[in-house]
Amino acid sequence: MDIDDDIKSLCGNPSAQRRAQLRIEAARDAWLGSSDVVRFLDELAAYGAGAAFDRGPCLPEVAIRLASARHLFEPLTDALMEALREEPLAQVPFRHQKNAGTSILQLATRGRAALVLLAYDPSIANGNTETATFSDVERHEIVLGGAADLELATIAREWPDRAAIDRHPRRVVAGDALHLAPNQARMVRTIHGRLVLLRIARTPPVPGPSRVFRLGDGRLLHRASGDRVESQRELAMALLGRMGRTDAAPALAAQSRSGSDHLRWQAIRECLALDTATGFDALLRIARDAEDTLATPAQALRAHLVETYPELAAKESEPCPV
Repeated sequence: MDIDDDIKSLCGNPSAQRRAQLRIEAARDAWLGSSDVVRFLDELAAYGAGAAFDRGPCLPEVAIRLASARHLFEPLTDALMEALREEPLAQVPFRHQKNAGTSILQLATRGRAALVLLAYDPSIANGNTETATFSDVERHEIVLGGAADLELATIAREWPDRAAIDRHPRRVVAGDALHLAPNQARMVRTIHGRLVLLRIARTPPVPGPSRVFRLGDGRLLHRASGDRVESQRELAMALLGRMGRTDAAPALAAQSRSGSDHLRWQAIRECLALDTATGFDALLRIARDAEDTLATPAQALRAHLVETYPELAAKESEPCPV
């Protein structure tokens, strides 16, 4: 591996590393401490705690007026660029990621609300025309620069395995604003130049699941928990299943009694795969409870399993474990 001489020098000089990082962090702190940003972040905090979006003047101004958005954001970019010219190997002190032509910079979070900068390269155009992803997030976006042809999708009606989705195209240019509710999604189809957006987003106290639908027929292709803690639990359950940890089956059965319907159903699936007897007992408990929101799918899965594996029918006559 070839390593640039400047990087080699920096790796061997901790004081230079610290100097570079302090320089760019000073630029960030100066922006965060400016009076305009402080007022904006105070409103963002109120919004993140549940206040109406238009409770104060700052958030709506930034979300719909290009001049206001640039007035808020450009002092930061100017300061960061100046710092990076002096210290080009410093790390930008914001949470960031880049994936398949999409760059995301999280500028601030307050409670359940976040201020995010997004940039799209022309390379992502027409990258995915078959599906739409809907997440339980309210988003206010304004185009800072560039132009693009989008497709906006709205869930008109939703069933457990599919949705009726309305779609219409829209071209956006600098200064255009979008307000996307949780039942709405946007897909970038064609980018003219580079598209840069500023987003103000908020998740609800208990986020619903994210869903991916096929646009052609509205079929549900994937569902994932919208809650970070539940996502971690779901990953842990999947890992236990892949490890074949049969000793985890009682814990998975217990998990099927609490949490969101999505998490409980995943617990049932993993439990059945690890220990059929324990998983089937948990499934029967749900299927026999008419007030359980998962009773209907549990009854359908029970019937399918008994038809496929007739030996499970004997367990239906056994008393349900307490």
